[in-house]
Amino acid sequence: MNTFPVAPQWMYRLALRVIKTLIFIGLFYGNSQIVNAADSQALLRNISSLGGAQVQGVADEHNTQSWRGIPFAQAPTGDLRWRAPRDPVPWSGVRDASQFGSLCPQLGSFFGDPDPATFDQPIGSEDCLYLNVWRPKSSADNLPVLFWIHGGSNRFGAGSEVLYHGASFAQKANAVVVTINYRVGSLGWFYNSALAEGNPKDDSGNFTTLDLIKGLEWVRDNIEEFGGNPNSVTIAGQSAGCINAWGLLQSPLADALVDRMLCMSGLPNAYPKALGQVQSNDVIDRLLIENGYAVDKSSAVQFRLLQSDAWIREFLRSLPAEAVVRHTPSPVVMGHFTDGHVIPWAGYADLIAGGYHKVPMILGTTGDEGTLFAGALAGYLKPSLAELWDMAIYQNPENLTVTDIIEPDLYPTYYPVHRTLSLAVDLTIDNICRYLRLMQGDIYRYNFEWDDAPPPWKESFGAIHGMDLPFLFGNFPGPDQPDFMRYMITAENQAQRQQLSDKFIRYIAQFMRTGNPNKWFDGLPEWYDWSNFWIYQKRLILDNNLHTNSHDFWLSDVNNALNELGQAERQQAESLMSHFQVQLEEANVTYQ
Repeated sequence: MNTFPVAPQWMYRLALRVIKTLIFIGLFYGNSQIVNAADSQALLRNISSLGGAQVQGVADEHNTQSWRGIPFAQAPTGDLRWRAPRDPVPWSGVRDASQFGSLCPQLGSFFGDPDPATFDQPIGSEDCLYLNVWRPKSSADNLPVLFWIHGGSNRFGAGSEVLYHGASFAQKANAVVVTINYRVGSLGWFYNSALAEGNPKDDSGNFTTLDLIKGLEWVRDNIEEFGGNPNSVTIAGQSAGCINAWGLLQSPLADALVDRMLCMSGLPNAYPKALGQVQSNDVIDRLLIENGYAVDKSSAVQFRLLQSDAWIREFLRSLPAEAVVRHTPSPVVMGHFTDGHVIPWAGYADLIAGGYHKVPMILGTTGDEGTLFAGALAGYLKPSLAELWDMAIYQNPENLTVTDIIEPDLYPTYYPVHRTLSLAVDLTIDNICRYLRLMQGDIYRYNFEWDDAPPPWKESFGAIHGMDLPFLFGNFPGPDQPDFMRYMITAENQAQRQQLSDKFIRYIAQFMRTGNPNKWFDGLPEWYDWSNFWIYQKRLILDNNLHTNSHDFWLSDVNNALNELGQAERQQAESLMSHFQVQLEEANVTYQ
């Protein structure tokens, strides 16, 4: 019989380790391929409204997924300019959804895609009607949807701004976030009878509202594919985004598309078609002069009146978008024209008379709304836009003083003017709460008072218009993220910022689900539904010390502040209030 030598014990142990290692490597890479395939499959979503069209998203921050640059309408170019948005053209196969779409035509600014080299220069493309979706990386479905409407005076901005990236909010709120582009300036708001051809949507002049409705229809038809609940949609916006949210509540075309509203620092507005005609005729006259058809305003008016409506339409639609952008009215472009179809009623007067879709709502303001308006629109800011950007992004605040930011000669009147404007905004929002409380409950009011930016920014801006935005989204721009709000960020205030942001998001997440921001046993102060009864708690104060209070803003507060101003400053403040349709009145309501 043959015999074989017995291997040493150490050789057996070595062989066993090698075999285990090979098995582990095989399992690891095999499982990795399976996981990657599963992730890829999860990122591939159908667009139900377009048949077989699909989009491929990307893994995003905070353990989320995102789909960017999804078209929700055709590019409004050529003959589609100044018409209601049309359905997007279907595509075959899979569309890459890893990049944002272009922002809509506008002048370069702090909003949208900020670059000092393009400030006050036309940027963007009319091929801009895209939206973006974020959701948690999970198998959860039937999630509530936040439909975000960006701000920017209805002249600037985009849904792709750094501040609005939805990953952090989607993860913390366990929700779907949709951000949207819409036409701005005179490409979004333009009523002129020469454009009327019998289609009530096309003839309305309210193209911004129609873009937003088209986006909401996309959510209704497609958001289930992304794990969202089409019957739990909260429209939300700040500044012009809030103004446009009010417009959606006042358009019957959006009634079935909106379940709740979060409205931050914006007032309802409205304009009759006659005023829209005056403003658009002025734009046309300036374009006629620029293109050589007239030499001055008088000759432009005469030339325009001699042309047919068809000639005016052809002229306007043949112009490059940049020309329209350059001649968009400033600081206010009229919008929400009461056309009788898209907007049958609009603005404060119709709102308080009940002309709106009644949904649970959160209405908020910041503690120092007026600093932006006094600074940017009343001439109190000292630096140019590019210089202010440089200060906020690159300069050490320890090397700055208040009078580097605010004109030294005007500084003595700066506080009383901006405080007056802030009081007037708060009065208007409080009056809206008082009137709407007669028709519905579920009205929640907040004042955002956090203002712990480093000096001299704290003294210059306080809790400025828009200060609550980073706290809502949980986005505090880092060194590689160009956003004006960088000025507020220090290592010293990081913990308090994050804590307040987390609490704000918890309130909003609960509101999106139930229409009530309160959740039992969550450790947060109760946020009371608005009551007109004077001893009740009126509002939540968002600050390091989160609390509620029963303070009311009254007309006497604004009048007292106005009376402390000099004549020139008072006229300036009243002019700004008129521009933004601030309402100075004492609400005549019963206590309930």
